[in-house]
Amino acid sequence: MNKKIKRFLSVLTACTVSTVSMAVSTVDAVGKNDAMALTDDNVSVNLDYFEEEYKAPYVGEEFQVWKADDDKGDAAMEYNPVGGYYKCSWDKTNVAEFLIGPDKLIDFWEYKQSYISYEAKIGADSGYAVGALISCYDKKTSRSAEIRVLESYSPDIFNAGDDAVKISVHGTDYYVSITEEENVPVELIYVVRDDSISGKEISGKIDIKGICSELGYNDFKLDIDKQARLYVRGTSENGNISVLRSAIVNVPYRKSITVENDSANKRAVYLDGQYYNCFFDKTDARKGSMTVSDGGVAECTYNNDGGICSTSLFVRGIWDNSARTFEKNDNMKVFYETSIKAGDNYAAGVSLFSNDTGMEYCIVQFRNSDSFIDGSRDRAKVKSLGTAEVDGVKYDLYYRYYDYETCFAYTCPQIWCVTQETHDDYYYRAFGSVDLQKHYEAWLKDYIDKDDRITEIFSFAEAFGGGSGEFTLVSAAIGISDPDAAYDRVIDNRTDNTCSPIYDGGSIIYGENGGICTLKKNGDIIGKCSLESEDSVFRFGKRRAFEMAEEEIDLEKGDFINISYKAYVSTDGNYSIGAEGKMRGEDGEEYIDFYVYDSVNYDAVPKDAEFLGTKDFTNREYDIYVLYTDDVVTVGGKKNVKYYCIAHEKTENSIICSGYMYLADAVIAWNKEGLITGPITTVALNADICGVGGGEIKLEDSCIYVERNNRDKFCSKDIELLQKYLLGEKLSLEGKNYDLNYDGAVDAFDLVELRKMISEELY
Repeated sequence: MNKKIKRFLSVLTACTVSTVSMAVSTVDAVGKNDAMALTDDNVSVNLDYFEEEYKAPYVGEEFQVWKADDDKGDAAMEYNPVGGYYKCSWDKTNVAEFLIGPDKLIDFWEYKQSYISYEAKIGADSGYAVGALISCYDKKTSRSAEIRVLESYSPDIFNAGDDAVKISVHGTDYYVSITEEENVPVELIYVVRDDSISGKEISGKIDIKGICSELGYNDFKLDIDKQARLYVRGTSENGNISVLRSAIVNVPYRKSITVENDSANKRAVYLDGQYYNCFFDKTDARKGSMTVSDGGVAECTYNNDGGICSTSLFVRGIWDNSARTFEKNDNMKVFYETSIKAGDNYAAGVSLFSNDTGMEYCIVQFRNSDSFIDGSRDRAKVKSLGTAEVDGVKYDLYYRYYDYETCFAYTCPQIWCVTQETHDDYYYRAFGSVDLQKHYEAWLKDYIDKDDRITEIFSFAEAFGGGSGEFTLVSAAIGISDPDAAYDRVIDNRTDNTCSPIYDGGSIIYGENGGICTLKKNGDIIGKCSLESEDSVFRFGKRRAFEMAEEEIDLEKGDFINISYKAYVSTDGNYSIGAEGKMRGEDGEEYIDFYVYDSVNYDAVPKDAEFLGTKDFTNREYDIYVLYTDDVVTVGGKKNVKYYCIAHEKTENSIICSGYMYLADAVIAWNKEGLITGPITTVALNADICGVGGGEIKLEDSCIYVERNNRDKFCSKDIELLQKYLLGEKLSLEGKNYDLNYDGAVDAFDLVELRKMISEELY
């Protein structure tokens, strides 16, 4: 925005006096300690009953009501402490304004996210608005100012003028106008949503950080040091708006993340959907560093000693087992920005790896030398493959391979596609784009088939030989079409906690309490949420239930359950991944809950739990706890008890982790501590995300293995009977349990198991 915006909003600002100038006295508000908490769904609230009414002018700890002193109408707020509901009403008032939320100082730009989510019921046909108010200081005009965001408003409230400027936040358009009004001590900046949220019952999420950032991009110079608050406005003859939920959320930045040398520790970082890693040769694992900010920028340094294998490699991008192919994905593009500060040999661009060919492909678009190609550095065998031209850029192609163990831990062959242009500048910012489909058509099809799986796509920077320098992997946007998205099955219970689970074979995929759970076609389970309070928990995963007594998992009869997973974790707060379930105890009562957390970043055990010691099994140490509760009792009179088996070593917030849990180990450990255990009736591979901020966890290769010594005796007649059943003949299988692989269905796979079980009789 190059010019100052001036516009008089005649309807909005008639008779307006800023809330900054409200002539009121501070009064202690009653019963508002939990005013901003989310509503407990189990509490029944009568919206007609409120504990106390606050009439304008009024200022409390958590809310504010205002009208002009000479306004003869009435403005009032009724507050119900049960769930924190507010009812804002006005009658024959020129302008009534209501603010909900604490009026406190904050360091606004120190937060990664800042937003307000709300639900409201509108009892007015005209003259109303719902949004947010942010107090600030305009450095360009040297005046105090207020940003007033209007998300839902009646048509008579606002019409954009010719001098209003349009901005966009996450695809939503807003009109921005500044009012210059007499007798108003502050500047008013109205940010009004182009398409008002309509309806009598509305809900929304106002991205305060996004709006303020967008204003900054448009030449506003604003100092923001106050907490944003929910804003309600009434200008009609009379009306009311009930604010059913109001959550003001600030998510702090995490500290920068250090990526350790993969050659030494195999620890990578997974942040907001991207993988980060660095590799140094095996001669010295301490010759460089990679630090990733919460915004995703990776600062990389290196200091090579000039030895034969002196190499430092830094990557960010996609690394997982999702099958991407040139046949299925017709759009595969990479846009990246890399800052280069290096005087020695380097290469920067895009690399990919195929699981099927076992070959790495490096597309170099920025370099200052070609000496790293000839093989003199690391004794690689090098073969020229000619040239190729893609998007008007000419590249030289080389095949590199090793017939000995390299300085790295791997010896995969490589094909390098190297631009013919070199850059001699010591420091510059490199902006690159790679259309992988075009590269495929130009030269990759000679080395990789269309249906070969691509499991790695990276923006990379690599330094060779002696010297030191810096790279900054500023961004790496990877755009890939996903035809399989049409097959995704989604559980979205951000606003509806009664969403049905997904039945997938013998398992149930579920998501609970405030997030989205997606089951991909390839079997990956992705949980994503944005939580608004410290006690919020989003739980998702895969569950198996054993409803019949003969199906229950009984360790004493040789039954056991093993669970495996690989998880891509990127969270702001606390999380845990592991097994949860129920088991029977004394008298066959189902009163025991158990928890085996294999990956966890916080102390996930209740404070009242009794510590029973640290045990070493499954190649890891686990802390054992028990918690006896008195408030949950079964029909048979048994009090609920909880058993815990928690990984002793904590994991990180941004990580790729994996595990294999043998539940029999946990059961044996609890038994050794004198705890009663019985048959398992339910088990789940569970991921929990907890607290303000949320995040994303992807469960890949998630399996619940049920194995047991079969208790039924079968013969060749059973094979004949099952074959007839599978061929569609009408017959009864009563008394026969042919679900031999325990996947919840009787099919040809069970016939295979049946043949294995009686193979001695047949042969």
